[in-house]
Amino acid sequence: MSDNYSKTVMQNERRRLGQVRKAFEAGIAQLTSGAAVSVEFSAVCVDYIKASMDRLHAQDQRIHDILKPHIAASDTEGLATIENLQMRLMRSREALSKLVSARDAYRAKLEIADFKATVDMFMDVYMNVLLKGQHSTLAMQDKHFGPTTWDTVASVSQDSRITEATLFAGVKRLAPSGADPEGFKGTRPGA
Repeated sequence: MSDNYSKTVMQNERRRLGQVRKAFEAGIAQLTSGAAVSVEFSAVCVDYIKASMDRLHAQDQRIHDILKPHIAASDTEGLATIENLQMRLMRSREALSKLVSARDAYRAKLEIADFKATVDMFMDVYMNVLLKGQHSTLAMQDKHFGPTTWDTVASVSQDSRITEATLFAGVKRLAPSGADPEGFKGTRPGA
């Protein structure tokens, strides 16, 4: 694989994650306003988000691990950037874990208020912790990443492609009117 192929696949995964996140938010908004939205739609959205975020976290962890040895002990700005990436990953992982637990509790009890509160907390972390810092290491990546680094970072496989496509199709199939993920513009790093 070429680093361009791997990087493109990774960017497309992140774009579609943005689309599913927006579809999920639209479905939750409909649900809290009293519309009939299936529990399965919320569940498959969280399944997609979990699978995608697990890949995103692993990719960003590899970026951290590849860059860290290149930062001199005297480079306080570079060290702070890498530490910030690690902190953002930790907070995002915690928020994702709470989202999955809330999904499971919602399935069991069908209580929307607690579920929505956790969804809102997750979305806040996603938007204000993870996405706001996504470009913080770009200059370091440009300096230290070689021709095959993106293959390592993206870790694209046939299984990862099948999993993503299957979960995305599930979100589309169960989406209520106005919450089709393809109806939303996704977010993609560098776009």
